[in-house]
Amino acid sequence: MNAVRYNMLSGYLLIMCSLMCIPETGGMVPPVSVNDSTRLDQSLRRDTVHLEIHGPSNDVAFYMNGLIFLSNSKYHRKMIPDHVNFGQAQTYFVPLEHLSLESSRPLFGNDPFPYTPGGMSFTRDYNIVYFTRNIELSGRRTVEKIYEMEMDGPGESEPQPLPFCSDPARYMHPAVSGDGSVMVFASDRMPSSGGLDLFLTEKTAGGWSTPVNMGRKINTSGHEWFPFLDHRKNLYFSSTGHGGFGGYDVFLCPFDGTGWGEPVNLSGFINSQKDEIAFSIHPNKKLAVYSTSFGSDRSQSQIYLISIKPGSGLTSGTESGEQEDLALLFAGLAEPGAATAFLAEREEQTAEPVTEPPADQARDTGETTLAEETAAREGPTPEKVPVAEKESGAGKESETKEERAPEQKPAVVEQEASDTDRVVFRVQVLSSMKPGTRPSLTIQGKEYDTFEYLYKGAYRITVGAFTDVDDALELRNVCRRSGYDQAFVAAFRNNERILDPSVFEK
Repeated sequence: MNAVRYNMLSGYLLIMCSLMCIPETGGMVPPVSVNDSTRLDQSLRRDTVHLEIHGPSNDVAFYMNGLIFLSNSKYHRKMIPDHVNFGQAQTYFVPLEHLSLESSRPLFGNDPFPYTPGGMSFTRDYNIVYFTRNIELSGRRTVEKIYEMEMDGPGESEPQPLPFCSDPARYMHPAVSGDGSVMVFASDRMPSSGGLDLFLTEKTAGGWSTPVNMGRKINTSGHEWFPFLDHRKNLYFSSTGHGGFGGYDVFLCPFDGTGWGEPVNLSGFINSQKDEIAFSIHPNKKLAVYSTSFGSDRSQSQIYLISIKPGSGLTSGTESGEQEDLALLFAGLAEPGAATAFLAEREEQTAEPVTEPPADQARDTGETTLAEETAAREGPTPEKVPVAEKESGAGKESETKEERAPEQKPAVVEQEASDTDRVVFRVQVLSSMKPGTRPSLTIQGKEYDTFEYLYKGAYRITVGAFTDVDDALELRNVCRRSGYDQAFVAAFRNNERILDPSVFEK
């Protein structure tokens, strides 16, 4: 009897311990740090799209100024009394300004074009569409093939299969780069790592080249599919083979000009225990969309729109000035934070309790330390893709010095370093895709000459030069109060960026 009680008690304790150890992600430890989700949450907003889709697929895609989705036509027609309408699958367009079933219309009026939007890709000028189409092989089975069609509309030009997909393998989900030079697609053709792999083909004078497998760094024994290439050719795709939060997660592989880096999970801001598929960024660089499928048969779905929060500072230089660029922040995840356990423990041990400071004692309570924010944001390797620097801290100050005592606003005194080996602290405020876009900046009525440096493929714009980190912190706070919400302090020696967190310690 005692043995039975002991076994029951032991089993109970094991169950309780298991429950206590299981994170919210369903027992699977997230492959990315919490700070990455925090970074996204601070700069981005995620909106639920209330668009009920009644079709054979749950994915959507951008098309011009709207979304396209696959739905049954019977939900878009007025029923005649006593008339049964079974409808048919058809591609519909809905403008972004009015995302509702009532505002939708057929993409092509003279043809249903019943192909999954997540398996479509358009050239930049929308003159050509590449799409996934099911065909029957000798009456034995149905497989997917990639077709090309000019956008004069179905019936005007006949869709043509791409030459390289004439074998019995599956070919689906084409993703064409903005300049039309490369295409990534999913296939089970050989050689294969198992399941669906991602393959690459290049556009040549003679047409599309023979596809090559993108390698085991990207492909796994699971499925890799729904690829997408942003305007800088960074690759996004859904996979079950790289670990994650459960189901299909969205991953990013940074493009360095010659190839693609290691896959990085887009964090719990995007991914969940469900299936996240068909991630894409609008050509205007300000919006992203993806679908989440769930249910025992994955028949239920939810669509999410991602947009940039005002004042996030995620901009890239263009001929007409600065433009918000959503891809900058996602590219930043390609070098996920390197905040070590030592730093985390050190900050926890030395941090003062967050309390309301006395009226006669000015103290910031909402800032992370320079060592923590720099290590968590940048990581140790200054190469590969551009990163939109993003703080991992709490963000907004609970009470600024300017609000407490405007008449005692601290002066910002710049101290140029005379010793070339001395560490110089500068305040980074913007990123740009082109050099020389901001030779100077005016902040709270004072003009600052900028110092620009190339880091991870983008030009970083900084102001100020200080030998004392506290002075740089004062300017950082001034920049944040002036609208540069993501301003942070970076360290330099001989005008080269330093990523060692110890230089911020006194």
